[in-house]
Amino acid sequence: MNQEKISVRQGLVFSIVYGITVIFICCLFHSNFFCIDDAQQEMLGFFRQIGHIWRQGQIPFIVDSMYIGGNEIIDLGKGIFLPQNILISFLASQYHNFNLLAILLAFINITLIALSSLYIAKILKLRNSYAYAFASLAVIQPVFLYQYLGAWWNAASGQAWATVSIATFLLLKSNFSKTNIILNFTSVVFLLVAGWPHGVIGYAVFVFITLIFEFKQSSRLKNILLLCIPNIMALIFVLPVYSEYIYSIDLVNRVSGFYSGDRSFTPSWSMIFLGFFPASYDYMNYGSYQLLTIPFGFSTLFLPLIFFYRNPKILWQQNNILRWLGTLIIVFFLLTQLPGQTGPLRWPFRFLPFLSLFICLAVFYSLEYAPVIKTSGMKFNKIIYLSLYFIFAGILLWVPLYLGFDILMVILFVLLILFFIERNLFDFKKNILAYYNKNYFITIIFSVLLICFNTWEVHPIYFLLQLFSIWLLLLSPSIIEKKNPLTFIGSSLIILLLMLSGLPTMGGIYTRETKLVDSIQRPDKINLQGFIFSSLNNTRKRKTDYLDDLSSSQFGFYDIKSINGYSPVGSKRLEAVLPIAKTAHGIFMLPKSLKNILKEVENFNVCQAILMRISTIVVTKENYATFSNQLQNCGYSEIQIAENGENIYASLPSKLTEGWEKNPPFDFPHVNGLHVVTHKNNVDLINIPAHSEKITLVFPRLYWYGYTAKLNGQSLHVTSDHSGSLVQVTVPPSNQGILRLSYFPVTWRYGWFLPILALIGMAYLLMSNKNKRSYFKSLIQN
Repeated sequence: MNQEKISVRQGLVFSIVYGITVIFICCLFHSNFFCIDDAQQEMLGFFRQIGHIWRQGQIPFIVDSMYIGGNEIIDLGKGIFLPQNILISFLASQYHNFNLLAILLAFINITLIALSSLYIAKILKLRNSYAYAFASLAVIQPVFLYQYLGAWWNAASGQAWATVSIATFLLLKSNFSKTNIILNFTSVVFLLVAGWPHGVIGYAVFVFITLIFEFKQSSRLKNILLLCIPNIMALIFVLPVYSEYIYSIDLVNRVSGFYSGDRSFTPSWSMIFLGFFPASYDYMNYGSYQLLTIPFGFSTLFLPLIFFYRNPKILWQQNNILRWLGTLIIVFFLLTQLPGQTGPLRWPFRFLPFLSLFICLAVFYSLEYAPVIKTSGMKFNKIIYLSLYFIFAGILLWVPLYLGFDILMVILFVLLILFFIERNLFDFKKNILAYYNKNYFITIIFSVLLICFNTWEVHPIYFLLQLFSIWLLLLSPSIIEKKNPLTFIGSSLIILLLMLSGLPTMGGIYTRETKLVDSIQRPDKINLQGFIFSSLNNTRKRKTDYLDDLSSSQFGFYDIKSINGYSPVGSKRLEAVLPIAKTAHGIFMLPKSLKNILKEVENFNVCQAILMRISTIVVTKENYATFSNQLQNCGYSEIQIAENGENIYASLPSKLTEGWEKNPPFDFPHVNGLHVVTHKNNVDLINIPAHSEKITLVFPRLYWYGYTAKLNGQSLHVTSDHSGSLVQVTVPPSNQGILRLSYFPVTWRYGWFLPILALIGMAYLLMSNKNKRSYFKSLIQN
């Protein structure tokens, strides 16, 4: 057994330095690498608004500046209670430098992945060099690096905490101590709070399989139950986070079902089986069948080595850990092959980070413990070797030069020289070619042929990158033989450079990317006292120079109230009023959406848009020509052509919307003296003057269960309005005073004791004398 230690300080230093290095390299290739697609369309706008609410000392249950996605207890994906999200929200509320915010969030999640991966490797008693290699490869897994860190911030946080939870569970299994109990409980709480379903399910699958192996090994049910307690307590602790979503399921429009969807986002077998090749590009249905010029299934460069330089068969027969890892690999491979839509899960490529993690772990475990196969090798003379060296060095230097990255050429050159000097490859007695295995060499060449056939007609740059990948694969036997941590880390960084040379970013090619400006121009005549409703499909806009360029929650990033927003869990009732083509992005289906909001509401003698407190509507010139009469009938008489000349702003006169910045309710019949005393995201205080007949108040708030109203301590009935989408309260005659409309999750009123119960359970577990003993042995020790 390897007894090398990595202290907490060493692990943190490595994780921090490596994280900074990865981020620096990625940003050299593309300055917006960590802020594209959903990060711009969803997270930035909501983070800024959520930060405003936190800074006011409130819990951001409701973000009332945007209709779509405004209920954060229903829309779990924003993880409002996650530590890194709270930090980014605070910063976003103060600063507009979205790139720095994105980098900071990426750094936190990279550090979590790297540090937890180090501990996973050390729990399995891998030598330091393999531990660093495993951690450095886990960070650059392409799905996590490109898709999650760049676009799906909630997925990055979920994957990071899932990896931390795996590490803490293994720590708990190896040593059932108070510290490890707390660590596992805390990490699982954060994982569940993140609201990323694939992270939760991936961790649950890992725990289930691990417990099966533990029970098979020890046959002691007590061990299994003890290991489960921190996870069960964590689940009880966070049940309120999920309870309101479950309670409100009849209001939520979440994509569900069971269908293949033309194999959308399902990775091919070759994408997985050729995951050792750093430039193995493949096709996947990403909206339409496209060549992905990054190896989504990449796991580790060293996978082929274990079949030619080690004997995993003997290890498999003798070692329970390898069988455990093999089972995890099989199960997660099956999960990656699920239909494109499977119940609450979508797009099975999201399980690739777990599959890559366990493949990589199994490889390094086999390299550490499987019997070595002796090989006589084959040697080349110095002239051939030097020729190969200069050819591949030339390729390495030519790639960034071809792409126009002059500074990268220098960086790559330095890395290359350091790599070779550190490897002592100029000592021909220890030359890499002495470690070659003929069968390994043939396998690599055969794999290369398969890969080249798949990318035969792509740009020559990719063919050159594949040649360089061959070179790395041929170097790998020597890297393993040397067992130097710096060599492993350096090879991971070179693999990162190789991937980035193939695709500098997902933005602009497979996903959306917008050039966000620090501040948006607001024309003087545009009425923004109420909400803005943009009927434009701007999700693929390349720039945000003007107000009409914005889409989804980008309005929130510029502190503009909007009907537009972003949510994968849409409101069925709102969608009845505003049919949308894509629930998440809030792309409205015209002309029906405009027709509905410009329709006069029966009995109230106003349009639906007035009830929703829409002060400005943005339309194309074509749609304005169609709806000009309806717009004027509803009072939208202030017409202004947008700066680009393509769109039109239709606004209400400012004198008709005085006070709308406080989201006042519509009152029928109108009562003089009725006004907003206090307006907050979760609460409205309305002064109700003396009146002789009942008053109907329609609040510009999307209806959810949880709204309550009280007047002078007396509860009033809260319903939805005629459309079912807005909050309505009826005030009886002669009642006057301060009406309080507030939102608090219904289920929290009854489940408030669950977190307390979980903490009591944890306290009892920690104080129990049984915790001073270890009831079971680690998998590694058997």
